[in-house]
Amino acid sequence: MLLAGLDDDLKAAVTRISRTPQLLVACDYDGTLAPIVDDPTRAEPLPEAAAAIRELAALPQTTVAVISGRALRDLAALSRLPSEVRLVGSHGSEFDVGFAARIAPEAAALRTRLGQAVSAIVREHTGVRLEQKPASIAVHTRGVAHESSLTITEAIRGGPATWP
Repeated sequence: MLLAGLDDDLKAAVTRISRTPQLLVACDYDGTLAPIVDDPTRAEPLPEAAAAIRELAALPQTTVAVISGRALRDLAALSRLPSEVRLVGSHGSEFDVGFAARIAPEAAALRTRLGQAVSAIVREHTGVRLEQKPASIAVHTRGVAHESSLTITEAIRGGPATWP
């Protein structure tokens, strides 16, 4: 039996979930399906995780979504998950590939201004990586000294993060 060897609480939870008429299974990408790595362009899904997601997506009355802070196009290219898996990028801002074309001109101008301001803040710090996304700018400080990371964060909080 599939539930053999599971503790009673887990068996009960699996039984409750199996009786759900419509099931949504949602998970993050980085750190869940793919390991956290120094180079985000190399964060490929673990084969076992990708297989599990594909199997879940094939179940009747089950919707599977992978939600990420990554841009939707990057998530789709890197994950290589089938179309049965719903991909949601930019922390919930992107649901389809045409999203970037629909950003209002004012929002695109603000994102450009934000990118320029953040670039100026991080310019003196080596190891910082900026990632421009369709609706945001991500500042990656994973490879930066802790003190520099704090300085960058405070400068952003006291500067661009205060903008309307």
